Amino acid sequence: MSEAYVLLNVNYKKQSSVIDHIKQLSTVKAVKSVYGIYDLVIIFESDNLQQVKSEIDEKLPLIDGVDNMTTLISVS
Repeated sequence: MSEAYVLLNVNYKKQSSVIDHIKQLSTVKAVKSVYGIYDLVIIFESDNLQQVKSEIDEKLPLIDGVDNMTTLISVS
């Protein structure tokens, strides 16, 4: 099972909409609002790492309100 974590900075006024769009992605396991330098943590999980990478690289940046993201791919 492949797992990835994405740390997002989002436009505060669009955070609810961003969360709704993220939850529609097929490999998203969880979306958490957090305090600190990031606004959201997303956990992706799939048997296919390429599918996870595709959603992170191709779909996340297109969501209106996503300002910045940092991706962490789990190795164990």
